[in-house]
Amino acid sequence: MAYRMMRDERIDLKSRKGWLKSYTDAARTLSQVLKEREEKDWEKRLRVIEEYRKRATAATGLSGTPSENKVDPQPRERSQA
Repeated sequence: MAYRMMRDERIDLKSRKGWLKSYTDAARTLSQVLKEREEKDWEKRLRVIEEYRKRATAATGLSGTPSENKVDPQPRERSQA
């Protein structure tokens, strides 16, 4: 409606400017809301991925750090059965 009103040449210039401001403010607000919603969606996706990686790491017993996954430098004694 604001777009139609600001484009209507039968309305005086001052009123059209008011409608233009309303239209611009509404568009800016909508854009900000959509941007925030998209950011929340990406954050949620990232949390899901992080949780999946934590579960996968815990299930395999690997920490993902090279220092903890190295082979033991000292040979182990063999059990004699």
